[in-house]
Amino acid sequence: MESTFDEGTNNDTAEGILEEATDVVGVDADENSMVKSEVVVSEIDIDEDGIADGVSVLSTEIRETDLNGDGEPNIVEKTTITETAVDVDGDGVPDVGSRVVSEEVIMDLDGDGTPDTVDITETTTIAYDTTGDGLPDVAETTVVEAAGIDLNGDGVLDHIEAKMGEAVSVDVDGDGIPDEVIVAVEDFDSEE
Repeated sequence: MESTFDEGTNNDTAEGILEEATDVVGVDADENSMVKSEVVVSEIDIDEDGIADGVSVLSTEIRETDLNGDGEPNIVEKTTITETAVDVDGDGVPDVGSRVVSEEVIMDLDGDGTPDTVDITETTTIAYDTTGDGLPDVAETTVVEAAGIDLNGDGVLDHIEAKMGEAVSVDVDGDGIPDEVIVAVEDFDSEE
């Protein structure tokens, strides 16, 4: 496995980004699959005063699998994780933190080069410290799941299903234990 690391690039042209470092972990492969990973760490300057207010970490992993040995991937799986922590009020304690996990699976089951199914799941969690004690007292989690399938092989997804679920937990009394959880679920089906 090969690894290269860029010690940090001064990036004054990107708005709100002070420095960015990328770690590309090369290829991990066997005879049927290949995995490529990359991690990007960025400092965030919200108020553009030249001092980092937070940090963002983006990691991506792509796995390609050749099931039938023809040299072309039949399954491509991509996982992206973005984690961010921001100190909004400047007290040195992160006030907002988020984690977004996105997973996408594309499958060409018949080997014609056109995807037959696509599955996407994205989970977003945001935590807030509204009291300044360094502990999140409000957390929101949203999960979106979508799936599509090409039933007749024309390259167009004929059936799409999606589900979105959201949960909000609130620690009202500040003891670190959620006192209230609100859950909502919404479904979508292209054939309904």
